[in-house]
This record gives sequence, C-alpha cells and structure tokens, in this order.
Amino acid sequence: MDNNDKSKQSSTSVTSQRKMATGSVHALGKASVAALLALTVCGAAYGEVWDLPSPQPADNYITENVTWFADQVREATDGELEIRVHPSGSLFSGDQIKRAVQRDQAQIGVHVLSAHQNENPIFGIDSVPFLANSFEESAQLWEVTRPALDELMAEQNLQLLYHIPWPPQGLFFDREIQAPEDAEGLKFRAYNTATARFAELMGMTPTLIEEAELSQAAATGMVQSLISSGDPVYNHQLWDYLPQFYDAKAWLVLSHVFVNKERWDALDEDTQQQILAIAEEAEQRGEEGARALTDELKTQLSDKGVAIHQPNEVLQAEFKRIGEEMQEEWLEKAGEQGQQLVEEYRAMQ
Repeated sequence: MDNNDKSKQSSTSVTSQRKMATGSVHALGKASVAALLALTVCGAAYGEVWDLPSPQPADNYITENVTWFADQVREATDGELEIRVHPSGSLFSGDQIKRAVQRDQAQIGVHVLSAHQNENPIFGIDSVPFLANSFEESAQLWEVTRPALDELMAEQNLQLLYHIPWPPQGLFFDREIQAPEDAEGLKFRAYNTATARFAELMGMTPTLIEEAELSQAAATGMVQSLISSGDPVYNHQLWDYLPQFYDAKAWLVLSHVFVNKERWDALDEDTQQQILAIAEEAEQRGEEGARALTDELKTQLSDKGVAIHQPNEVLQAEFKRIGEEMQEEWLEKAGEQGQQLVEEYRAMQ
C-alpha cells in the first residue's frame, strides 16, 4: 500500500469516527431532553414539595398534629402541594428551624416562638410565668397577641398559620424539693430565655438543651431539673433520672406552625384559603390533644414511678415571687406594646 492509499484510509477512518461521535452526541442530546421531559412530567404529577422540620419525635402529639395537617393539605390540593414532615430534629434542630424557614432552606416548620424572644420580647409572651396558666387563659392571650405576632412574622419573611398549646408546665427534679434552697446549684435544662431566667431566680444553673439531646444529657448528669408539661420526660423515658414532679402550672408554652412568606404569597388565593381552614381545624385538634394529654401524662408518669406533688406553701410563695419579678422584667423589655397587650388580655379576665 502506498502513502496515498494510507492517507485515503486514514481520512475515511477519521470521517467515520466523526460521524459516530456526532451520532453519539445527538443521541445523548435526545436522551437528555427525554430525561428533562420526564422530570418535568414527574414534577407536574407530584406537585410542589415543602419540607417541615419538627424538633419533637414522630409519636409526640405536636408532630402527630403537623403530620395530620400535612395529610389534609395534600388531600385538599389533590397532591399539588405535598408537605414532608421531618421529626426529631432530623432536618434542622429546634433552634435552627425558624431561620431555615425564613431562608427557604425549609419551606414550613413548627417550633416554640418563645425560643426567639431575644429577637423581640413579644415572641415570649406565652412564657411569662403565671400570666396565663390555664387553657382558657392561654386561648385569650393568643387571641390578643395574634395580630402582633402576624406583623412580626411578616417582617421576617414568615407567615404564621396556627399554634398548638402544650399542657401546663411543671417542674421535674432528681430529688424532693421542700424549699428553694433544696434546688440551689442544680443543673437545669432550659429551652428558651424564660426558662433559663426562671432557673437563675431559683438558684439553679441553666443550660440550653434541645429535646433531641435530652436522653443523653440526663444519662450523663447534665440535667437534674427541668420545667416541662411532662411529655418530653415520658417520651424520652427520663423518669429514672427525674422522679419528682411539682405541678406548678407556670404557663402553657405554644408551638407555632409557620411558612416561608414568599412561598405562601406564591400560592393562589383558593389554596391559601384551603390551608387556612385546615390550620384552624389543626389548631382546635391541638388544644384538644393537649387537654387530653394533661391528665394522661400524670397517670403515665405515676405508673413509671414518678411522684406527683402539689407545691407546698413555701414553694408556692417562691414561684409567686419569681413570676412577679419575671413579669416586671418582661414588661420593661416589651415596652408600650407589651404593656398594651397585657392590659387587653387582663381586661378579658
């Protein structure tokens, strides 16, 4: 074979390779388009997906409530809006949820707004000791404060949907407490600034601990006392570590369900109204669940060996002193708006 023949063969080979490569690119392009079309079709079929982080475990009534809410929203929108619940702080821890929703890292979430009262004291009005310590009073306080909370949340790119009350808060200890000095120096689990301040005024040492970390914290001696409805103590099986409960009925902390406002505003009005109607029903279910849980928890804890106490006169006097001091401190921080809200609330009594 001479050089010309070799050159012709080489040219033919290169041309053939180019055709194959071009065909492969065209095939790949068609496959990519097909894949994109498939994704588009799947997206249309499944609709929009929102992630909802919850700090509570799946079997906690708060998480059960938002799961019911999510199911109802999916059904009402024929699957056009799906809300996926992530329990136990698995997606974001409790203290991260509000910011995550603001930034659209999660589209909807549930958490206690009182954990953020350092941003604005109004967020913590439900955790002012002995201001509202029954379900009836808590509902009245919510009615008064809802407009102010709506405004605050909107300023932070959030839309408030509904709230879920916890049962009245009492104190758990690893020992019997007859007087304030019996609690001095104990390690206290706090979940917001109000609980931390309560501990300080009672002579205890507060540490902020998320619910998902409670079991380990109690097992390692980091928690000798906490204030709670009893639900976290039962859910995390802390009765061996905190076997003494004092039914102080200090306040009813509220968990709030809120959504990224840009996501909310992007929904059509009919969908918004459907969601608000479901939220109203979820709120009612939440209060009913909390009421039923109040007595149920005491029975469950008692069955596990927890001693249920009514505070004696000495402790009642101490709680009253702490409550009055914390109310004054909160009013000073909350200013004119806080004072007006409290006056409106007390006028309803």
